[in-house]
Amino acid sequence: MYKVSWTEFESLAIDLTKKIKSSNKNFSFIVGVSRGGLLLSRLLSSTLDLPMGVIAAKHVDGVYHVDNYISTIYDVEGDILLVDDVMDQASVNVISKINKNYKNINSITSACIFYKGKEKSFKPDFFTSKVDEFITIVFPYQEKTILKNFENSED
Repeated sequence: MYKVSWTEFESLAIDLTKKIKSSNKNFSFIVGVSRGGLLLSRLLSSTLDLPMGVIAAKHVDGVYHVDNYISTIYDVEGDILLVDDVMDQASVNVISKINKNYKNINSITSACIFYKGKEKSFKPDFFTSKVDEFITIVFPYQEKTILKNFENSED
């Protein structure tokens, strides 16, 4: 298990932002994968000055489910930056669903903090760290972490 602190998360988010900015790629929209990608996509939306939408995706009983549509008030078109905290082979399902349901998208570029992958598998376009595919990563904003910290602060 690998626990990420708020300070480390902030540092990794800054590193990822720098990589994206230095690529000189232009994006028209950010799509955050709910729930893990929400905070990171919100930060990138602000630092890159781009509108943002959200698509829900979640493992349930060993099956990866992806919502059909992106929640947003904006038109989803152009070059998209897809953002999640961790990306792996399942991210292909999100990309496929977006491509299937949105015809005005030119390209989808992927960005995450941690990338879990094997040789010849999905690899995000931008990431800060590649980790073993079996490692559990615990972010400071995850429910159990927040609840534990809240309970400890009540003393």
